[in-house]
Parts: sequence; C-alpha cells; structure tokens
Amino acid sequence: MGLAIYLLIFLLSIVVLYYQATKSIPSRLNSDQAPKSRFELVPACASGLPTRANGIDIIFVHGLGSNPDSTWRASRHATRQATTADIPEEAATDNEQFVNWVSDFLPSDLLPAVGRDVRLFFYNYDSYWKRDAVHTRLTNLGNELLEHIGGIRMSETEQSRSLIFVAHSFGGLVVKRALVQARASRDFGHVAEHTQTIIFLGTPHRGTSFGLWGWLAAKGLQPLGSNPSILADLEYDSFSLHDLHKDFMAVAPDDLRVFNFFEKRPTRILRLWFVPLERFCVREQSATYEGRNVRNIGLSVDHYGLNKFASKNESYQSILSKLTESMRASARPVKHHYAVPLGRVGTYTERVGLSAELEQKLHIRHEKASVPYAVSVYGLGGVGKSQLALDYAEKHKHDYNPILWIDATDEETVRSSFKRCAAELGLTVEGGENQGSIITDAGVRAVLRWLCDRSEADDEWLSIVDNADDVSWGIQKVMPRGNRGRVIITSRDQQSTKLVGGSCESVRVGDMSPPEGRALLLRHLQLDKELAPGGIKDDCDRVVKKLEFLALAIDIAGAYIGSHSPSDKALQRYLADYERHRDELLQMDSFRGLLAAEKTVCTVWDTTLEKIAMENKGLRPDVLLTFLAHFKGGIIQDEMFRLASLGMEKVKANMGEEESEGMPSELQQFLPLAGDKWDDFRYQQGCHLLLRYSLLQRVDGGWAGVTMHGLVRWRAMLSHRSRRWRQWYMVFVLAACYQNIVEEQPEFRRHLVGHLQDIHGDDGQEREYFLRDPSFIGATIGRIYYDEGRWEEAEKLGVQVMETRKTKLGADHPDTLTSMANLASTYRNQGRWEEAEKLDVQVMETSKTKLGADHPDTLTSMANLASTFWNQGRWEEAEKLEVQVMETRKIKLGADHPDILMSMANLACTWKSQGRHSDALALMKDCAQARQRLLGANHPNTLSSLAAVAEWS
Repeated sequence: MGLAIYLLIFLLSIVVLYYQATKSIPSRLNSDQAPKSRFELVPACASGLPTRANGIDIIFVHGLGSNPDSTWRASRHATRQATTADIPEEAATDNEQFVNWVSDFLPSDLLPAVGRDVRLFFYNYDSYWKRDAVHTRLTNLGNELLEHIGGIRMSETEQSRSLIFVAHSFGGLVVKRALVQARASRDFGHVAEHTQTIIFLGTPHRGTSFGLWGWLAAKGLQPLGSNPSILADLEYDSFSLHDLHKDFMAVAPDDLRVFNFFEKRPTRILRLWFVPLERFCVREQSATYEGRNVRNIGLSVDHYGLNKFASKNESYQSILSKLTESMRASARPVKHHYAVPLGRVGTYTERVGLSAELEQKLHIRHEKASVPYAVSVYGLGGVGKSQLALDYAEKHKHDYNPILWIDATDEETVRSSFKRCAAELGLTVEGGENQGSIITDAGVRAVLRWLCDRSEADDEWLSIVDNADDVSWGIQKVMPRGNRGRVIITSRDQQSTKLVGGSCESVRVGDMSPPEGRALLLRHLQLDKELAPGGIKDDCDRVVKKLEFLALAIDIAGAYIGSHSPSDKALQRYLADYERHRDELLQMDSFRGLLAAEKTVCTVWDTTLEKIAMENKGLRPDVLLTFLAHFKGGIIQDEMFRLASLGMEKVKANMGEEESEGMPSELQQFLPLAGDKWDDFRYQQGCHLLLRYSLLQRVDGGWAGVTMHGLVRWRAMLSHRSRRWRQWYMVFVLAACYQNIVEEQPEFRRHLVGHLQDIHGDDGQEREYFLRDPSFIGATIGRIYYDEGRWEEAEKLGVQVMETRKTKLGADHPDTLTSMANLASTYRNQGRWEEAEKLDVQVMETSKTKLGADHPDTLTSMANLASTFWNQGRWEEAEKLEVQVMETRKIKLGADHPDILMSMANLACTWKSQGRHSDALALMKDCAQARQRLLGANHPNTLSSLAAVAEWS
C-alpha cells in the first residue's frame, strides 16, 4: 500500500513537472498563439503592379516550426551596429521593437537596383511539431508549396516569370522536394523550368547535429500532440536526405544558380553560470555542397542570424548582392526601341543653358496630367527646337524604352509616324490601312494603347512630338498618354502646352548666344573653338551678329562659308557679299539636303505666315506684321498706335485723303476709335497671334510694346511688296506726332523721336512724300524735335517749312510768320543770336504792318526779340521792348492776364541783369503774388516766381 502511494506521488510529481516544463509551449489551435500570416503565399509588400511576362517572383520560405512573422524579423536592438539611418521609419511591424528586412529593406534596396517587375512573397506552411501539430511530412510540404505557387502563376504570362527561392534551414529541404516533384509533374513543370536561383540559408542538406535530439524531444511531447515524423529524417547523413539531394541534383538544370550560406558561429543552447553551452546547428559540411554554378558563402553569425537582420549590415549586404546578381543574370534580353528617324547633325552646337532647362523641367511631375512629365519646347522657326529635342533623345537613349518620334507637321505625317512606331514596337495592327479619321486609325490606336498600358514595372518611355505648329486639325486627340511616359513637344505655337491634358512645362528657345553662334560657325570651318586664330573668331562674331544669332541662318551661312577656302578669306568675302547681296544669300537653297533643315531663312516661316493668313482672313495679322516690319525702332510701343488712332483724322484733314495715302481698311481696323479713345481690341488680337508663333516678342515696362527679330522683319517686308507700306508708315508716325503735341506728353516723346528719322529722309520715298506737304509735315515733326531739344533737326525742318510757306502763302502770311518765329526760337536755343534777331525783327515789323502794333501776335514777336536782346546782354533794348509789351498787354488784356504776368517776370529779370535789384525784387514779388492768386500756389509759373524772390531777397 505504502509503495503504491509513493509510486502515485512519484507519477503525480512527474506529471506536475511535465506540465510546468511544457505549459509555455504554444499551440496553434489557440488563435492568440497562432501566426498571423495565413498558410499560403503572402505578398511581402503591396506592389499594385500588373503581372508582366519578363518579371521575377521571389519566394521566402521559413524553416522548421517557424513562420513569416518571426523568421525574417529581428529586434531593432539586436545589434549595436544598427543606426537610425539603417532602419527606415516606414519599417514598422506590429511590434515597434522589430524590423522585417524582407518587407522593410528589400523593396527600396532591391527594386531600384534592377528596375524590373519584381514580386516578393512569404511562404507560410505548417511545420510546427511541438503541440497540437499537424501530422505531415516533407513530401506533403513540397507538394503544398507547388499548389500555392500554382495559385499565383495561373496564366501563361505568369508561368513564364522567373523564380528565385530564399529558404532558411528546413525550408530549403521543402524547396528541393518541391522542385523534384515539379520536374515530374505536367502541371508544375513551369516551376522547375523557370526557377533561376535558390539561396539556401543554413539548409541541412546532410542533416543536423540536433536532428536526433529534436526527434527525441518530439517523442517526449507526443502527449501534447507533437509530430516526431517530420524530424525523423533530419539525423545527420540520413538516407532520406541523401536520396533527396541525389534526386535534386538530377533534376536541377545546368544554369540553376545556387548560393549556400552557412553559419560561422555556433548557436548558444544554454549558459551555466559563466560557462556557455554552444553547438553548430547546421555545420558547414552539411550546409554546403559542390557543383556547377554553386557557391558556398560563410557569414559570421549563428544559425538564427542567417535570416534576421536588424540593420543593413555586412551579412544583409551579402545576401542582397546575390539577389541583385541573380536578378540581373535572369533578366531576359529586352529589345531597346529607338524609333527616331533623324540624327543630330554633325555641326550641332550644344546650348548648355537650354539643355539644362529641358533636363530640369522634364523632371517636374504633374500628378493630374495625362502624362506626368511633359515639356513644350517653343520658339520662332529656325531657332533649333528640333535639334535640342534630338540632342536630349540621343543623350538619354538608354534611359527610356521606347523613344518614339512623331512628326506632327500634319495629319498624314502623324499617321505615317505612328505606323512606323507600331512596326518598331512589333504591334499587330488590325484592320490594315485606314484612310478615315486619324483618331480611329488602327496604327495610332495600337501605339497609344501600348503606351498607356505601361506600368511601374516597365521602362519609362519618351515620345517627341515634333513640329506641332498647327494644332487646329486635332493633334491633341492623338497625343501620347500614360503614367510611365514623358513627352517633349516642339512647336512654334506658345499654346502648344495645352496639348497635354492637365499641365505642361515650357522652354522658350530664342537666339543663340554670341559664343554659341561662333562655335557653330567654327564647326562648319572645322576649327577648334579654343585654338582658332583670333582674327577668324572676330570675323565669326561679325557674321553671327549680322545674322542676329538665328541658328538656321548661322547654319546655312556656315555651310556656305565652309565650302570655300581659306577660312579667313571666306569669312571676309561673306561679310562683304552680305552688305551688297543680303537677299540672295538669305534666299539661297543650294545646301538643301545637306543640312538638317530643309528650308532657307526666306522660307522657314512660310507655313506659319500662310497659316495665320488663311485662318484669320478678317483680322489679317499677316498685314499687321508686314506693317510693323517697316518700323525701324527696336520697340514698337502700343502707345504709338493709341496716338496714331487719335491723330489720324487731323492728318487727313490737313493733307486730304489722297495725300495721306488712303490707308487700307486692313490697317485701319487696328486704329478704330470708340468715342474719344482708341479701341485696341483688334490690334491686341492680331499681336496675340503673332506673339503666339514667336514672330513678335512682347516687351513690358513703362511703355509696353512688341519687337521682332531682324530676319523676321526682313522676311515680312518681302510680302506685299507692291503696296505703299512706307507711305502708310509715314502717315501713321505723323499722326502719332501730332497727337503727342496736342497732349503735351514729354514722357513718350523721346520714344517717338526714334521713328522720326524714317519719315523725312533726304532721298527716295521719304523725300518725295515730305515734299508733298512740307508745311504741315515739317511743322509737326519739327515741333517734336524742338520740344525734345534736337535743335539741328528742328532747324533743318524749320527752314524747309519757312521757305515753303513763303513760296505758297507769301512772306507776310500769318503761318509764314509763325514758321519764321519758330525758326528764330530754334536759333536762340542754339545760341545763334544774330540769326535769331534778324528773323525776330522781320516777324515783328511784318506783324505790326499786317496785324497792328497791339495785336497779340505782334506783342509775342516783340517779346521774342526782347528775349534775343536779353540773351545778348543788350539790357536796355530788351527793357524797352518788354516795357512796351507789358503796358500794351495791360491795356488790351487787363492787369491780371497770365500774359501780363509773364511780361512782368521777363522785365524783372532784365532789371536784375541791369543791377536794379530793388526794382527787380519788387516787381517779381508783385508777379508772384498775382500768380498765387490767379494760378494757384502750386502752378509751375508761381513756383518759378517764388523761387526767384527767395533767391534775390
């Protein structure tokens, strides 16, 4: 009885000890203790990418009794080498103290390195053997892996993707068993066929020293529902593992890459006081084997450090490098499509600033646009837009796939370009030739659909839409679209940015810089820009300046000069010829076919000019351009048109409709009046069209206006040569001058003077026109010159006006006397006192005879003569006349008339010059008080009088 009790107590003690020892062993039947990952292939990161045939699937397989939640996860503090920079902030797991290197490190390190369509998967299978275990064996696990792979690779496209396995420990055996079974299976043969690489992390190919102990432990846990059978075959050098490896080597293809990583540190089992108990879990001789394309690599970690990395340390980098190497090796050759029918010309001269701007703006992303990266390269025809785009394409030939070139000159060139691109891409175009709408063209639709379907897994594509100058026929509807694309548009139309739905950057291409122009010429002369003689460089600069830095003109000139030798003589000859034969040189087309451009300076803008003329027959911006081309001033201010519109009727009234040359309605439409103001609507509309195609450039500032390139001016003046442009231009400027005089607008007058030299020349049309009515024309222009202080020009016109009026009106006609007085005033301003005095005396005496001694014009002439005497220092004669003028005006006009006050101020100045300071000061005080009362304290004349009083006091 006592023995039974002791035995019972002993058994109960064993049970209690067994319970205490095993109660912490988790059960997967308990949801709180089961792994969170499902038993299947679980995406390691969400790519959201469509599956592509040339992609790669990487499958991470955990070891015995583990799961993806723990196998690939390490504590953030597991290594002292881990730094904040090593672990990205987004590497968050359910526990912030851990990092999963597969999902947290690889997506950023691996995918950009290879730039391919890569999918990462964890494979979670149930190999738990301790408590409530599923009774399974290696063969079953291999078959289950194949079934799950089949679930993610169902279509032919998916089954053609390359496979890479990364397997830890027992997981490597599962992969080997799966591949052996796949080779013998018709359904899963694609798995074995497309497996390119296996990375074994401590896989016990020959077994483990822990195998027997593990099997004994499983046996001891059988009361808890353990599975000893899964451990039975892990004994070192077991027959089952030997057979598995033999079968694996038999089915492994010759090109299969295998990397065996093995541990170089033992695994600590326990620690008794200060004595650790350590053993190698999988020894090197078990974790490695020799074979073709097999590489064995040791890592300075224990068995559980082969698959856990808290930072991007050396072990992680080693595995990463092998993954990257494997992916590059498994990459199938991808045809590079470069469908650009043109080549950058040999004399192309890089425009560094523009190239950099294009590079920078082609990297500005617009999320909501039809294509995220797009740039419109616009500018005047002949400035080098297409060559700039070609230069970018050639520099980045290997950065994009494909690069497509669409000639957007017209609908037919677009249709032909898309057909060529479809053939380059190997697209099947259903329906053959389609002569209907380009929108429904099979080739166009096939290419656009292909571009739109590209995803993040594909290379970026680049499409260059060249010569998109005419957008009216519907080019926008066939513009390339897609999230993986970039588009460069070249156009003369500033509005070409609107071809891209959403938003588009722009780069304006203007004239070449002097160094760029010189470099282009030197390329034609086959001279180094650094080593060329100074004299040749100087002559190149002169040629470039003559051609106003237009790339096309310089290119054509370079070809012409380069065809002659020696270079220095050819340059000098061209400069001399250009002075005498400019038109012939600019229209020369003998180099057509030898240069990139098929046009000359004369013809390069023909299509643009014809287009705006045809599409705007009522507005006629082409007529406006030709008219503006006759302005010699650098800037044609809008104010010129406002003044001309207001002064035109006065010009017609003075000269008559016929004499004012009957300006045609096409020009008059830009000068209409709305009441007493200029209606600038049609002018602004016309300018807008010309600005849109860069035929004009806008100039802002105090007096805004437009300007044009010198060669555009030359080309525009070739149009409508039979018309009387010079006469209409002279009428226009004359009207502007007249209105400026009326409005007394000195701020703009100096800008107006720049145009005056063009309408009163000594020869040709200007001289002929001036002689038709020198009185009105000369008086108007002379007044502008006079007010601007241009005495010589004012004198020249003043003499002509005076002589003409003497002849036509008589020497004593009031208008003749006025012209004589104006000329005398000009002489005074030049300090030519004797000539001024002579004219003043004539005017005064004639006025007294014709008008009377007390007539206002007579008194004015007397005051002018007094001023001439005063400037000569003839104070007494000046005083006598001034007293006479003042007293007569008091009688005729009254004591408070402004003219009386002017006489008082003049007389006070004369007394001051005579030394009669008291009399002068008293008279000036009276004048100042009267002016304050009559004119106000702030009137210029009042302020002048007060200043004199203050100075004299």
